Amino acid sequence: MPNWCNNKLVVYGPDKDVERFKEKAIGNSPWHTEEGEKSVLNFHSLVPIPPEILSAGYEQAGYEWELRNWGSKWGACSAALVDEWEGRLEYAFETAWSPPIPFLSKLASSWPTLIFLLDYEEMGMGFKGITKVAGDTVEDHCLEF
Repeated sequence: MPNWCNNKLVVYGPDKDVERFKEKAIGNSPWHTEEGEKSVLNFHSLVPIPPEILSAGYEQAGYEWELRNWGSKWGACSAALVDEWEGRLEYAFETAWSPPIPFLSKLASSWPTLIFLLDYEEMGMGFKGITKVAGDTVEDHCLEF
């Protein structure tokens, strides 16, 4: 069982792009075949797992792919859209062990007009930080306590 990293992600930019992002972010995990309620922030919807990794399976290839490309296995867990207004969305979610900085880095290249601001904290390992991702620029400030 992992330690959970608590995350708050603010996405902001032009209203029409923020709205498109909100719609694109909704989805389900590709590892679960049953139909369930869709998550408001599904990593696979935004940075998809390649078909060859999906066909190889989670244990054989998916776990390592998610760690390399998302920075955390499973993506966003218990995701909620906690606030929104014109040109701005705020999500709260958990990730296993660490913040999803690699995910944001990959995501930003597909959304050049948006800025992603992540506030994260993992109490079990004793760290917290803030990351700003815009285009190719990633600024991460992490503190251990």
